[in-house]
Amino acid sequence: MSRVATENKLIKIIKYVMPIATIIISLIFTTFIVFSNIDEFKKESKNLKESYIVNQKKLVKSEVLRVYNELENEHKKVKEFIKNDIKNRVNEAYKISLNIYKEHHNESKKKILKLIKDSLRAIKFNNDRGYFVINDLEGNTILYPPKRSVEGKNYLNIKDNNGFYFMREIIREVKEKHEGYIEFNWKIPSKNDDIFYKKTVFFKEVKPLGIYISTGEYISEYEKSVKKKLIKRLQNLRYGLNKFVFLVDYDGIYLSHLKDEYVGKNRIDLKDKNGFYITKEIINTAKRGEGFISYISTVMPETNLPASKTSFVKGFDKWNIAVASGFYNQKIDYMIEEKKQELDEKNRKYIYKMLTFSLLIAFILFAISLYVSTYLEKYFLKYRKKIYKEVEKNKKKDILLAHQSKMVAMGEMMENIAHQWRQPLSIITTCASGMQLNKQLGLLTDESQDKSIEIILSNANHLSQTIDDFRDFLNNKKEKKEFDLQNVYKKTLKIISSKLESNNVKLSTHIEEVVINGYENELIQVLMNFFNNSLDAFKINNVENRQINLKIYKSANFAYFDYSDNAGGIKQEYLNKIFEPYFTTKHQYNGTGIGLYMSQQIITKHFNANIEVKNIIRNTKTIGVRFTVKIPFQ
Repeated sequence: MSRVATENKLIKIIKYVMPIATIIISLIFTTFIVFSNIDEFKKESKNLKESYIVNQKKLVKSEVLRVYNELENEHKKVKEFIKNDIKNRVNEAYKISLNIYKEHHNESKKKILKLIKDSLRAIKFNNDRGYFVINDLEGNTILYPPKRSVEGKNYLNIKDNNGFYFMREIIREVKEKHEGYIEFNWKIPSKNDDIFYKKTVFFKEVKPLGIYISTGEYISEYEKSVKKKLIKRLQNLRYGLNKFVFLVDYDGIYLSHLKDEYVGKNRIDLKDKNGFYITKEIINTAKRGEGFISYISTVMPETNLPASKTSFVKGFDKWNIAVASGFYNQKIDYMIEEKKQELDEKNRKYIYKMLTFSLLIAFILFAISLYVSTYLEKYFLKYRKKIYKEVEKNKKKDILLAHQSKMVAMGEMMENIAHQWRQPLSIITTCASGMQLNKQLGLLTDESQDKSIEIILSNANHLSQTIDDFRDFLNNKKEKKEFDLQNVYKKTLKIISSKLESNNVKLSTHIEEVVINGYENELIQVLMNFFNNSLDAFKINNVENRQINLKIYKSANFAYFDYSDNAGGIKQEYLNKIFEPYFTTKHQYNGTGIGLYMSQQIITKHFNANIEVKNIIRNTKTIGVRFTVKIPFQ
């Protein structure tokens, strides 16, 4: 296709593509917005449902706990109420008796006691469970309204079903304290059974007559009356159109419910349409402590129809009652449906507006495109030669940039290899020369020869490995493996030990067994770089007592290299630059500035680790530098 044809095609594209593209993009954008709204609606519906359930659970739980706490408080107060009630009753009887005594103190004791008996005998309270009893301090019964036949008899040795001689204890307390409380088990006179019930009794001495008056209350009977009053109060407790608290005893009888016809009925076999035993599960949950259950309720108050319901249940074991309240999931479905209708209407309005706007923009763009294409058509020839010249110029520039980039990459790699080879080659030369000299002098032994050969081979292998390491570093295709950091130290020491000795460097180490996953040779390269930098710094700063410290240890989640020397440290203004490529402070030693940069790249990129550098300062003087490498196990 000729350039002219291409230009004509471009003119047509400019003329027609923009309006068409605008319409297509508008349609795509509209579709995207609509589906985004639908997707957002689904997410919002999900969040709304989850939020509704969480909030409703909190609400029903708080209402159940409020009723539970009310039951708990009433239960705790039962004994206190009983004690106050019977004490007040006895005090009233005491006042009556004392007034009779004062009015008739000139009469005989027998007559006074008869007047008191006649005054107190007819008094009953607490649904006829309460009455007054009079005994003397010898254990003789003077007044016992439920059964006159026992009056005049001695019951000092009477005891309850546990063998407790309560009469003796009362008389002892009367003699010592004149009044008090006592608890024992006794039958309820109005019941024809042989069951003993826990009873609380208050007694008080009428000292002038040598008698005491007492009355008592059965805890279980009092609890029944309290429970009955409380349940009656809770019967109409509602908090919202569809929310109410209901009570079920552990036998399945509904004690309180929104539907009056359910109250007093045993609904232990109540099942929902899925065969779920509602009442049984409520009781089982209550006996376990508390929890939420879901089921199909028999009726939703708002609709009078069955509906899915989630209830919170808590057991009040002291009275064998399950306290429960729930919410209906159908409510959130209504809310979501309303949201959906709002979204549909919103999408319809948006589509209409977007299409109208798109057609208007397309018409405007068509007019603009027509003008632009005409303008381009007129002036295309004028700029064609200029464009051709720029294209040719850019092609040459691209070729030059590619060549320069390749040369820089090759130069960097050669500098890195040369930097790493310098010391091993020196060691190999030294060992070879040493062997040759010792052989000429007749001092070469098998042991020294083997040791020198081992060092030469180790350094030669390291030279070979360095090439692979740099190639792998650039290609990032090496395979990780597990290795012990002790081996990293040992292999490094084999390479560097002779140089440390020749430079009179004292090496202090603490090396723990630490296994990590990664590239072993790269850590050797890093450690070698630390050693070489220290050796150069010792020479530059003319340090006499040369010391290098190396610690390798671990914590629960990390392995650590802690490397330090006393070579004079790094100038403060250079600390933030030492990891930059080509930055060096060793120009007189032909430093390339690539060693620490490469070390940082290896540690951070290949081990996902961290390296920190700090000067060691003692008495305001910088004496050395410390490198800390922190490698995560995972």
